[in-house]
Amino acid sequence: MLRRFAGAIIAAATMIALSGCVSPDRVSTNPTDTPRWDAGLSLSTPSPAALPPTPADFVIGVVVTEQKCYGSAGCNYRYTINPQYVSSKPLPEKTTVVFKVTGGDQDPVGNFTIDADGTATFDRETGISGPEGADLQATVTQILAGR
Repeated sequence: MLRRFAGAIIAAATMIALSGCVSPDRVSTNPTDTPRWDAGLSLSTPSPAALPPTPADFVIGVVVTEQKCYGSAGCNYRYTINPQYVSSKPLPEKTTVVFKVTGGDQDPVGNFTIDADGTATFDRETGISGPEGADLQATVTQILAGR
């Protein structure tokens, strides 16, 4: 009776030990080939196409449309922007780009939205005061993808 019990235990232990084995038709001929438990999953970074735009993907030109100067009091400028998307990555359906205009007496913050086909929507003209001959520059400060 003890032999049968011991035999049953050995048989059960053998089955448990062999349950993790691979059948002969699945054994690799390459001994360095190890099983992959992450099949179908990737731990790598997303492809560039999936990455959202960054501030470096945009260039914003400032076009002065009107300038009125008042001597030592400085000038009032009217300007519009010329936003350009300079990346080869596809744009999300909608992206809001926040920017700052420098070169005037203050640094106003503006924004525009751009959709997946590259069409930008923004205020046509904005005003700023500054010294005569001010060099107005726009710098992207934030990207809000999906908004």
